Amino acid sequence: MGANNEKQLVTQALETLASALERGESEQLRAHLATLARFHRYSIGNVLLIGLQRPGATQVAGVRAWNRLGRHVKKGEKGIRILAPIVWRKKEKQERREGGDEEELVRFRTVCVFDVAQTDGQPLPAFAQARGEPGEYTGKLMQFATEQGIEVELSDQLRSAQGLSAGGKILVRKGLPPAEEFSVLAHELAHELMHRGEEEKPSSRTVRETEAEAVAFVVCQAIGLEAVNAAADYIKLYQGSKETLLESLQRIRQAAVEIIGAITGKDETRGKAGDTGWQSEDAGKYQTARAA
Repeated sequence: MGANNEKQLVTQALETLASALERGESEQLRAHLATLARFHRYSIGNVLLIGLQRPGATQVAGVRAWNRLGRHVKKGEKGIRILAPIVWRKKEKQERREGGDEEELVRFRTVCVFDVAQTDGQPLPAFAQARGEPGEYTGKLMQFATEQGIEVELSDQLRSAQGLSAGGKILVRKGLPPAEEFSVLAHELAHELMHRGEEEKPSSRTVRETEAEAVAFVVCQAIGLEAVNAAADYIKLYQGSKETLLESLQRIRQAAVEIIGAITGKDETRGKAGDTGWQSEDAGKYQTARAA
């Protein structure tokens, strides 16, 4: 199966997702967001591919990466096919003589990764996770906001709102339980990252709120925290167009990756966008993805 076939699978998965939302069913989108939380280093396209082929996957890597970790793929296991970019530079002879810029070309090839459940061997090191308590992550989230030039204030003047994003300033209701405080802060920070000063931001307030709630859900899941507002109606992301749905998923992924990278201290990979609009991860690195 080649790269074109994988791209067709992604298109089919997106169409299936859109059809489910048209019918008023949001469970598939919620499952996609949960997969994104586990595999936030991967492109939207590859998240769809992983979720389509092995919905219960938690940590994936290539054969060699698993071998380096002291594990081996079980006999007879079927790989999860994803796309990896191949980048090369094209420079015409005249341009080389004149010192012109090289043109970067991106193509994709199919590679196989395997979930940890498909392997045997040495146990993996456990990740530090918060289960119900965000712990130090709240402080790190506030620190990240400050580094972005965003002031964070705990306030008892918010009336019925839990939080408020006011363009360079975030207010969070004082006295919230730790998990809820973290989720609200992540939600408002997502607004700051996605919806401030962006000319092409969604015009619908409903879509903006749903995007921010989706980011908060992904970030909470990624650190092992049960999302307080996990029952949010993610159906509202769908406005009758697969293209706008994909744009929302791209915005959600980008903001979530930035936040998760900042609070976990990991350099979350961001690749180049190919002509399909995919965000491509580094082709040479198949490290295990963190499980939610």
